Amino acid sequence: MNIIRSIIFILILLFPFFHNTGFARIIIVPFLICGFAVMAKNICFLINQVRLANLFHKLYVISFFLFGFSFLIVWSYSAIKSGDFISLLFTIPFWLIGIYMLRKSLFPKEQETSETKKKLNFDPRIIVGGFLVGFTLLTGIVLFVIGIKDTYQLNQTTKNYVTTDGYFVDYDIYSSDEDGVTYKLIYTYRVEDSEYTVSTDYGVGSIPEQNSIRKVNYDPADPSKAVLVGTNNNNFLIYFGLFFILGSMVFILAGLQMKGVFDRFKIDVMGLYFGIVFFLIGIGILFFQGGLSSSFLESLKALGLWVIIPILFIVVGLFQTIKCLFLWKANHLMSKQK
Repeated sequence: MNIIRSIIFILILLFPFFHNTGFARIIIVPFLICGFAVMAKNICFLINQVRLANLFHKLYVISFFLFGFSFLIVWSYSAIKSGDFISLLFTIPFWLIGIYMLRKSLFPKEQETSETKKKLNFDPRIIVGGFLVGFTLLTGIVLFVIGIKDTYQLNQTTKNYVTTDGYFVDYDIYSSDEDGVTYKLIYTYRVEDSEYTVSTDYGVGSIPEQNSIRKVNYDPADPSKAVLVGTNNNNFLIYFGLFFILGSMVFILAGLQMKGVFDRFKIDVMGLYFGIVFFLIGIGILFFQGGLSSSFLESLKALGLWVIIPILFIVVGLFQTIKCLFLWKANHLMSKQK
């Protein structure tokens, strides 16, 4: 199962790797190395080659920390360059955890003595990790609540708006940096004999075909006031909020599992959680892409071969959920009987 998961992970990464160039491709390389290392390590375990398995494990660790610290260096440099010292302050817990994990990986035998542990009434790792997880969870909740609130207000404002067809005619540069260029899409729509324009309030990485259609809601009392139907900036807040919430919940559930809280449960709680998260990610990608086009079918066509990524997330998520709800329980009972 670990080998199959690694293969799926590698296949998912190969699509963006071959469809990108420059810095975007470099970012994907460490993840690919980690995927290949995990796959090779499990294959070595399967054929009883423990030495080779340990070598591939070390390759995984090196690649993981190389990417992690490179990301922290770029993040810190960008924060210093832009004068965003709040973001720079937020990197400190990541640096502390990264350095601790690196020391533990390189020198696993150097553990704290029992006397040192007795002197300390608290574990600094738990405090730093707890602060980081709590801050991430709180950030996610705030983003999610703001996104929901703004979406509700937008729906209230536009509930009496009239829907018409908008046609893509032009674009503006939304943002441009070393990571690439994103575009603000401009659509035109007609009300009686007058023509108006409306644009996206977020940036996209690709430009649709000329005169491609997208629904527009406009105010009948003032047709110049309009919004595009589908994905908007509020959705991004909701997505990012959920991303932070789901990510921090992984660490919270892992901590509870280590404490034995889930030992009496008749299901695999952690496995079930990952299955649900994978399923939601796949559905979220399709839902988000559907908001960029006039129809769901057009959005799937726009994805092209990339559509396999959300489909794989959905399939793996469903399989993992079913396995943890039913198959895990059956295997657990069989092992007890043996």
